[in-house]
Amino acid sequence: MKEKFINAIKDKDFSEILKKGGWSFFIRIGGQVMGFLLTLIIAHYFGAKGLGDYVLSIVVLRIFTLFSKLGMDTFSIRFIASFAKKEKWKSIQIFRNKIIRLLSITSLIFSLLMYCFSQDIANLIHANVHHVRLNSFFVLPMAFFMLHYQSLRGLKKIIEFSFFYRMSQATFSIISIFIITQFILDGDVPVYAYLSSLAIVSLLTFISFSYNFNKLKIINSNEQIEDLKYRDILKVSIPLMFAQSVQFIMAWTDKLMLGNMMGSEEVGIYFTAFKLSMFASIALMAINSIASPKFAELYGKKDFDGLKKVAHQSSKMIFLATLPLVLLFFSFPEFLLGLFGEEFKVGVKAFVFLSFGKLISSFSGSAGNILQMTGKQVIFMNVLFVGAIVNVILNFFLIPKFGINGAALASMISLSMWNLIMVYFVKRELGLYTFYIPFLKR
Repeated sequence: MKEKFINAIKDKDFSEILKKGGWSFFIRIGGQVMGFLLTLIIAHYFGAKGLGDYVLSIVVLRIFTLFSKLGMDTFSIRFIASFAKKEKWKSIQIFRNKIIRLLSITSLIFSLLMYCFSQDIANLIHANVHHVRLNSFFVLPMAFFMLHYQSLRGLKKIIEFSFFYRMSQATFSIISIFIITQFILDGDVPVYAYLSSLAIVSLLTFISFSYNFNKLKIINSNEQIEDLKYRDILKVSIPLMFAQSVQFIMAWTDKLMLGNMMGSEEVGIYFTAFKLSMFASIALMAINSIASPKFAELYGKKDFDGLKKVAHQSSKMIFLATLPLVLLFFSFPEFLLGLFGEEFKVGVKAFVFLSFGKLISSFSGSAGNILQMTGKQVIFMNVLFVGAIVNVILNFFLIPKFGINGAALASMISLSMWNLIMVYFVKRELGLYTFYIPFLKR
């Protein structure tokens, strides 16, 4: 065993995944811990209903922000990264000015729509209408926040990006809760804290991007300026928005449908089980973040033996890092949920279902990322789209019958299904088998 480990460490590809994945793992753990603490604090002070009201209002804000930004935040990564490499700083400035104008207009439109239809939205998902109405004023700050942390990613400022994307909102929300509760203590506090943190991080991301951009910027009088037209920006960004919408459906459908069919208290209990089960995905996300460019690099070189080796190594690492956590979840589910309060213990079955879905994901390894990094992104999106539809249908039939357990079962089935289908397509298209089974030599 010791000899195998030493040989693995000496392997260049394995060593790179381990070292860089370890740094990403640390950042993601920090984000997960802060998110867990935020959920724990809200659950402790405001109960399942307070947590459910908070979750539903934030989901509505995210939906309207998703449509307001029209995929321009994701498009910014590609454009800024490409032109920063070519040192076309003036082109980036012109591009950003256009993006900011577009975002300002679309965000104000969707903010107005959210405010005008706040009562209907609240009735539809059993949310607090006051929270929905208040959140409508923060569509623009959230859109700008997302734009700027993605722009930092385009500048390859990964540490800054990781902090803002993974940790900042939860961290500042916790600080805001402790400050606000010195003066008031009612069900509105979590939402007030979230919006306060959103205003702070929106400003901080703008400052961080401006600082890093100005530090990198070199005036080049000979620069050939590339000025994208508005229609060209939207032609690329809008399809990205639809891709984000599918991922959003996969992540939030169960919470919205629970709110519609049950109530905010059930949403609070389910969200707690879901948040806790997410700890099992840390290794999957962390290792994929460094393995993904490695997949693209090896595929570009047509090094299929190397691709197979890295795929197997990453799948093994994901599985071995995930299995102990899931076994812990299966062994002490009631104790873990009891940390949030007695009323949350009714979510034990839901927690077990959700954790099992994460285990299947870990068994499946990096199948989805391999498809995206090897030019098979259309297959990836089609599988994800089918998974989203299946998720909606299962939630529609299972929630009325089984409540939060039905929502968890729907998530487990759809997540397992699309992971296994992706494993099949990776095998069919590339001849790789990412599904990791211990002691099975491939």
